[in-house]
Amino acid sequence: MKTKDKIIQVSLRLFNEKGERSITTNHIADEMGISPGLLYYHFTNKEAIIRAIFEQYTDYITQSIVPPDEHSDAEEFLRQYCEQIFDSIWRFRFLHANMPILLEKDNELICQYLQTHKYLEERASEALHWLIEHDLIQIDEAQIAILVDLMRLVTGFWVGFSMINQKRQRLTRKQVSQGIIHLIALLEPYGTAQGERLFASLKEPYLKRA
Repeated sequence: MKTKDKIIQVSLRLFNEKGERSITTNHIADEMGISPGLLYYHFTNKEAIIRAIFEQYTDYITQSIVPPDEHSDAEEFLRQYCEQIFDSIWRFRFLHANMPILLEKDNELICQYLQTHKYLEERASEALHWLIEHDLIQIDEAQIAILVDLMRLVTGFWVGFSMINQKRQRLTRKQVSQGIIHLIALLEPYGTAQGERLFASLKEPYLKRA
């Protein structure tokens, strides 16, 4: 593995395990057994490392969260959608825990975030229209944009909310599972009879984890 890629990998692990604010570039260099100068050869500061990690996050999102096609099985599509959301939150949990603070410090990161946010909004909107077409939810067109915003709020800020409630203790997979349960709960009021059965089935594995 190239040194630059290794820096990104180690930084992501340390940020996830110990929190981004408690990790400096010196900590990263020490963990890797390299000089700070070599780290700065690849990244001028910690913000540059975070932007590189966010690029990986965006790549993961765009490769794993894709629009359903007309032949998709409803239960399989929604199960994969929930799992991909769960996995993206867990893999990059420090981003979700600290996003407002990170964005406040870095204008370049804001641009990256807005592009990714738009992509996720489009995928969520497509998923809702697909659920309507397959008679799984009933919702007015005017309400779709509101529901998309609520879905993004849960997926984007659940980690920070959960950690504050836990007094900034280390995040667990159990807490992320609770976020997915809340995401599914947003859909339930709009579920048809078929949709209600499907949503209940989708929640089962996350309820066991929670």
